[in-house]
Amino acid sequence: MNNVSIYRANAVLLLGILTIVALYYGKVFFIPLAFAIIFAMLMTPVSRWLEARGVGRIPATLLCILIILLFIAGILLIISLQAASFSEDLPQIQSKLQQTLGQVQQWIQQRYGVAPQEQITFVQEQISKFSQSANKFLTTAVKGAMGLITSFALIILYLFFLMWKREKYEAFFLKVFSGEEKPVTRETLQQITKVAAQYLVGRLISMAFLAVCYAIGFSIIGVKNALLISLIAVLPTIIPYVGSIIGGIFPILMAFVSGSTGMVIPVVCVIVAAQVIDNNLIEPIVMGNKLNISPIMTIFAIVLGELIWGIPGMILFEPLFAIIRIVCDHVPKLHPYGFLLEDDVEEPKWIEKIKQVFSKG
Repeated sequence: MNNVSIYRANAVLLLGILTIVALYYGKVFFIPLAFAIIFAMLMTPVSRWLEARGVGRIPATLLCILIILLFIAGILLIISLQAASFSEDLPQIQSKLQQTLGQVQQWIQQRYGVAPQEQITFVQEQISKFSQSANKFLTTAVKGAMGLITSFALIILYLFFLMWKREKYEAFFLKVFSGEEKPVTRETLQQITKVAAQYLVGRLISMAFLAVCYAIGFSIIGVKNALLISLIAVLPTIIPYVGSIIGGIFPILMAFVSGSTGMVIPVVCVIVAAQVIDNNLIEPIVMGNKLNISPIMTIFAIVLGELIWGIPGMILFEPLFAIIRIVCDHVPKLHPYGFLLEDDVEEPKWIEKIKQVFSKG
């Protein structure tokens, strides 16, 4: 028994290591494919709705891709229009930065006795030391931008073929398993498709809610370019937990630089209030326990995703863990792993009542 247990443990450990190695070195292939699969699961109901009304498979698929492209183009258009307005305020922001820098220099001189000229000299020395690193960073950024364009083209191609021949891929999984396992396999595929699509929709609804709350709150307290700042603050929130912290830093900095120091606290209050409402009301309603992943496993998925795939991994690994949990729940030998992944935290009763109201409506 001990030998069998050790053998199984070693086999599971080896499989995990090989999987991580394959995902890391094959990320150029796997990341666009993973995004395409998620988008395909999201747009398949739209394609079926179009096909039920007489639209052919290929035109329906192309329309679904067009919807995604128009959605992305709309966000970029809003950001570009707001950025043009934001550029008019750059002289004021620059003046505020110089004023803030002068105050910091005076504080350092009073506290540590370092003259402003010595501070400037020290900063220039540090800049010269890291100039080479900055050049490498810019080169990496340019390569990353080109890679992003290439990856986006691959996502569109993968998405087209995944939606065009989607029955073939479902039939493949059904052929892999024997006749007795086909009903379970079909149910597993249906749950995976449903969970992945609902997760992405729920995340987008949550981001839209935060964008509206930020824009209204920032406009009320008098933050300039409230819409642009809100969109930039919301975009990182597609990453669970970490994204809300990263996104909240930008509005606080802009409030400090472009406005008075007394505006920082109201901005923080708007961000905290919106996040509290979103985390405790919006996300439980629109997403609920669709993923059914425990909080510790969600954090583990984010950290592991960042180590293997970077930012795309932080976005994709949470639904990936949910898919793994679904598979474990339908395979008897993997039930312990599904139990480890699943969320056993009960939702508050008031959230359940609100969800029942929405489900009745």
